[in-house]
Amino acid sequence: MNNNLLARTASACLLFLGMASAACAGDAASPASVVVPWGDWVSSALASLGSIAIALLSFVVAKWAPAYVKVLLTDDLIAKAVNYGVGAVEGAVHGKTLTLETTNLVLAAAERYAVASAPAISKWLGVNLRPLILAKLSALGVVPADASAELVGAAVATK
Repeated sequence: MNNNLLARTASACLLFLGMASAACAGDAASPASVVVPWGDWVSSALASLGSIAIALLSFVVAKWAPAYVKVLLTDDLIAKAVNYGVGAVEGAVHGKTLTLETTNLVLAAAERYAVASAPAISKWLGVNLRPLILAKLSALGVVPADASAELVGAAVATK
């Protein structure tokens, strides 16, 4: 009887082990198991961080880009206005010092060009348009030595 009991116990243990191993093999499919989807969490966190970074970058660009673009457009407008003024006034030549009368004519022609071609930037510059044109002419070395901002009516406006 002991042998019989021992055989039955051994058979029951083998059956239990077989069932347990089958249950462990199918553990992923059982509803009692817990699966932590770390990869999905990290992926969605990175996507969220990327979206936040793009939003912050857009905010910074929207806040600072218009001022930078205005500076570039203003410099371009002043350069084109000076070139137009020198080309439109008889006797004005690049690289040659202008007389005071010619300087005033070039300033007036450049001012008219700037207002006609870019009214929004000219309005933004306001009374500082003429001093900027005179500064550009001075940088080119064509303004006479006796010319001053007050003499040609190009003094910088103060607020």
